[in-house]
Amino acid sequence: MVWRSVLFVFCLLHLPGFAAETFCYDTPGNSADQPVIVAGQRIYGQHTARIAGWVLQQIPQATFVHLPWQRCLSQVREGRITGILSIGWTAERAQWYQFPLADDKPDPAMALYEVPYHIYVHRDSKVQWDGQRFIGLQYGLITFKGYLTEQRLRELQALSPLDLDINQAVDLVLNHRIDGYVIPPGTTYQQFSQHAGFAKVRRLQPPLLTIPLYFAFSKKYCQDNIKGCQQVWHHLAAQRQNWEAAQQQAPTNPQ
Repeated sequence: MVWRSVLFVFCLLHLPGFAAETFCYDTPGNSADQPVIVAGQRIYGQHTARIAGWVLQQIPQATFVHLPWQRCLSQVREGRITGILSIGWTAERAQWYQFPLADDKPDPAMALYEVPYHIYVHRDSKVQWDGQRFIGLQYGLITFKGYLTEQRLRELQALSPLDLDINQAVDLVLNHRIDGYVIPPGTTYQQFSQHAGFAKVRRLQPPLLTIPLYFAFSKKYCQDNIKGCQQVWHHLAAQRQNWEAAQQQAPTNPQ
């Protein structure tokens, strides 16, 4: 009986298709929150937990690890981890990660959700933003390292040259060390909004970027199992549509 059990485990781990898949994610600011338990796994971030649950419907043995963003990217790029729970597409990233595509471009129908990255400056700041360029910058802005917003700020020559901690962003704005910071809605914003000086900060319009996020696999993984990857993408898209429909039908609380 023992050898049969060993043989069963061996075969399970070597089946073609999905076997022992691991997916990484990073949720800046969320690690201080209580995790959401999904099938016995601790997942940080409501969006992330929802996606993990959908993935488990297709890959029941999947595991999820919370890693710093740059490490998550490198681990998937090197093939040590199967994929990334949510990531924005760029041509450079497409060389390393497999996104759901339509005509060699990311398929918007397969996006998990869109995230706006808002710009916050001192309420008395003269900085202006028209969606294409900044006017009145003195010190530059900061954002999460390794994110597309950092790349965009660098392209606009608006990125602060200093190596600063995004978690200190409100203090840095109030002390005139930076012109502002760029973050998405969510836990980081909630933490910043509780800062005693947050009333002295205002948000510019429009967002710096609104980024569709995708579930991406390592290139090699999908080369060996493209049908399985497509099946997961279609399942996630269907689950996202169902969730959005349910949200629209849900009653709203009167104010």
